[in-house]
Amino acid sequence: RIMYLVTTAQIVTVNSTGILLPSTPLVGRRYIMLQNLGVVTIYIGGTMVTANTASTGGFQLLPYGTWRESYTNNNSVYGRTESNNCQILVQEGK
Repeated sequence: RIMYLVTTAQIVTVNSTGILLPSTPLVGRRYIMLQNLGVVTIYIGGTMVTANTASTGGFQLLPYGTWRESYTNNNSVYGRTESNNCQILVQEGK
């Protein structure tokens, strides 16, 4: 099991438009972890992520759920909701 150091942590408000998570990604990021802090589903994906179950629909991060992804490059991660604002904790590490 590989352990990474948490380098940044911030709370971001996600809404019905695609929001970059975080707004300025950590250069050289090796992982990102997200925790939904609200009661609505947040859809996680790329720049064109939609808040539904269509082919462009993102991974559904359920209320109070977590999601973690390892990277070998600086991929962008976006989040959006169907309509309501929701806060998400974003942690990145190297």
